[in-house]
Amino acid sequence: MCTSITLANEQTNFLARTMDFGFELDGRPTIIPRNYSFTTDLGEQLTFPLGFVGTGRKLNSYLFADGVNEHGLAIAELYFPTEASYMKKAVPEKIALAPHEFIMWVLGNIGSIEELKTRINEVVVVNRENKLLGIVLPLHFIVTDSSGNTVVIETHDETLTIKENPVHVMTNSPRFEWHLQNLNNYLFLQPTNFAAKSFGDMPAAPFGQGSGTYGLPGGYTSPERFVRAAFLRSYVSNTETVDGALTGIFHVLDNVTIPKGVNIKNDGATDYTQYRAVFDTKNRCYYFNPYHTQEVFKVQLTEERLTASEPIELTVSSSFSTTEL
Repeated sequence: MCTSITLANEQTNFLARTMDFGFELDGRPTIIPRNYSFTTDLGEQLTFPLGFVGTGRKLNSYLFADGVNEHGLAIAELYFPTEASYMKKAVPEKIALAPHEFIMWVLGNIGSIEELKTRINEVVVVNRENKLLGIVLPLHFIVTDSSGNTVVIETHDETLTIKENPVHVMTNSPRFEWHLQNLNNYLFLQPTNFAAKSFGDMPAAPFGQGSGTYGLPGGYTSPERFVRAAFLRSYVSNTETVDGALTGIFHVLDNVTIPKGVNIKNDGATDYTQYRAVFDTKNRCYYFNPYHTQEVFKVQLTEERLTASEPIELTVSSSFSTTEL
């Protein structure tokens, strides 16, 4: 299902996400250099002037679920079941993309949110099955850049629609506007304790610390994760430095990370957080944390990697690691 947030300070702006899924995606850090040529599922040949890094997997071609490019634009796709609506066929004079190809087009071509707004009409997203999963993926997207501006892209009536994201959070269905309205139900949430009060002649006070969060949703549904992420992101502290922001971001993600085995789908598959990723839009860094370890792996998008002749697939440790003191 997945949860995503953005968080900015004076140093940089971050895009962070959990990748929650029941099918084993086997995503890994992958770098696409500049001028990479790519053939879409509908047979169109594209060349991407911009290089980028993100979580990818190669089948016949590369698939990406998220990434940041050399200009600092970052994007992540999240599941959007029952809501996504795509074109049934290609449109003349527009680039036709399968839903799972939209991220690569954005990362390979677009340098900012403002540029995205002017160029999104160059493409249409068409119903096309993802070969890995055997279905047309219902997706929507969260996008940010080094300015800190954050938008959501959703498809309604087969059209790509850009929506401003004032809360810097995105989860899954229903539509983004519904999640924003739903926050009105949680005005009582606060980081401080509730004050003591009286019921008739009887005084009443909180049992202990944390009464201000009583009623904070704790489940793994999309609406609950949205509210929880919005509250935690709004109040997490000590995020003024890059390291401080990363620490705060991962602690927020801890609260929406799904352990394996506690969330079973109707078909019996285990929906769990396969990895967490954070993208630094100013420093062009990618932080990757797979499920099997608490270790965070950093990938820097360097000039040498941007000018490589072929994509670079990086491997990470597949076991839990500790540091002995």
